[in-house]
Amino acid sequence: METHQLRYFLAVAQTGSFTQAARQSNVSQPSLSIQIAKLEDELGGPLFERTRKGGRLTARGAAFLPRVRTILEEMESAREDAKAQSGLTLGKVSLGCMPTTGAHLLPPILTAFRRAYPKIQVHLKEESSPDLARDLEQGEIELAIMDEAGLRPGLDHQTVLAEELLLALPVRHPLAGKNSLSLKQAAEEPFILMKSGHGFRQITLDLYRKAGLEPKVVFESGGIETVQALVAAGLGISLVPQMVAKFPGVAYARVSSPKAERTLSLAWRRKAPLSPAVLALKKVITATLK
Repeated sequence: METHQLRYFLAVAQTGSFTQAARQSNVSQPSLSIQIAKLEDELGGPLFERTRKGGRLTARGAAFLPRVRTILEEMESAREDAKAQSGLTLGKVSLGCMPTTGAHLLPPILTAFRRAYPKIQVHLKEESSPDLARDLEQGEIELAIMDEAGLRPGLDHQTVLAEELLLALPVRHPLAGKNSLSLKQAAEEPFILMKSGHGFRQITLDLYRKAGLEPKVVFESGGIETVQALVAAGLGISLVPQMVAKFPGVAYARVSSPKAERTLSLAWRRKAPLSPAVLALKKVITATLK
C-alpha cells in the first residue's frame, strides 16, 4: 500500500470521478486507474463501483475512507511537526467562516496571524454554519468559526464570542423609539427571515419558538445586508446579530425576553490531528476574540 495510492483513492472518493481525480492529482487517468486497481487487489475487493458518470464507493470503499483520511492527516501532521522541530515556519491551514461574520472578524485575526507567522498560508472558505460543519467532517477545512447551528457530535469546539441579537425595525416604525422590546410585543409584525440552509435562520426560529411564537414571514433572503435593506424599506422587521447593526434607515432594539444571543465557536473535527500551523491559528483566533 503506497501513499500515492491512498491519495488517488481519496481524490476519487471526493470528486466521484476518475477523470477529475486524475486532473486534481496531476497524473494521467490510466495511471491513476492502475494504482487504484493495485490497491483494490491488495485489499481483496473493489473500492469503487465504476459507472459512466465516474466512481461510486462500494461498502468496502466507504469503510476504508475514514481510515485513509486519518492516515493522510497523520502523515501531514508528522511532516508539520518535523518542520516545526527544524525551526521552519512554512505551512498552510484552511479556515472556514460565515460570510458576514467573517467580514467583521477575519481582518484583525488574519492581520495578527500574518504578523506572527508570515510564511504560513491561510486558505479561506466562506459558507453557512451547516455547510462549514460538513466541510470539517469531510476534511475539506481544518478550523471553522461558526454559530451553534453548525455544531455536531463529531466536532470539538470552544466558545470564542457571545453576541447579542437585536430587533431591526424601519426608523419610522411606531416601535422604533423603544430601547428594548419583547418578541411578543413585535409578534404581529411582518418578518424578514434568512433563507433555508443558513444557520442564523434556525437560530431565529428557535428563539421565536422559545417565546411560544412563530414569525409572520413575508420575505426570505440569502444575505443579512439584503434583509436589513428590506427592513429599511419598511417591508418588515427582522432579527440581526449586533455586529451588523449599522444599516442606514434601520432602528435597533434589544430583546427583553427571551434572552437573545448567539454563540460563536471555533470548531474542528474530533480525532483529527491538528498540525502546528492549525494550532498556531487556533491560538491567534482565541487571543484576538477575547
